[in-house]
Amino acid sequence: MIVKQKNLRVFHINIDNNESFLEYFNKNRVLLKEFFLLIDGEVDEQVVIFLEHEGVCFKDISNCSLKLSSVKKDVEIPVQEEEPKEQEQKEAISKVISKDKLKVFDRPIRSGEEINEDLPVVVFGRINSGAKLFCTQSVSVYGTIDGLVQCDGDYIVLNGIGNHGNVIFNGEIIEKESLVQDKLQKITYNGSKVDIKEI
Repeated sequence: MIVKQKNLRVFHINIDNNESFLEYFNKNRVLLKEFFLLIDGEVDEQVVIFLEHEGVCFKDISNCSLKLSSVKKDVEIPVQEEEPKEQEQKEAISKVISKDKLKVFDRPIRSGEEINEDLPVVVFGRINSGAKLFCTQSVSVYGTIDGLVQCDGDYIVLNGIGNHGNVIFNGEIIEKESLVQDKLQKITYNGSKVDIKEI
């Protein structure tokens, strides 16, 4: 017998009604199929049949005694006076540069390439469709994101999400509609909600 511990990328979904779940799944289908789904709440036969038909790996945990913890972090953000955009951009760049260690990709991330990093990541190219970037620290992407980016750090800086792109920031899916395309933006947590600012 061979036993190995594995790390899984998981979404915990609490279903309150079938209609809203199916609408959410269809909207985020490409992204959710990459993850193992833990589902609970109002899980009926229609949901189970739908997920099996979609070929999704999932587990109904309605009757399990799992203790789930969120990947979100309580980040205390100091209140600062408004500063000019140029000053904010300089501060953001200096924070990145002052890190002891940093992983820099001065190229596009190719389709089919998967990057897993525990260091802050900076990508000066685009993330192509079919490429995946998973990072436990902060991420800055200066090209368009057409692949999958999962960032569990304090912030993510991005320039826009393409038609096939998906971004997860500390467990939350960032909706493309909430971003201004082709503008540099910084996403952080402000208390309990995602805060998006143009740089």
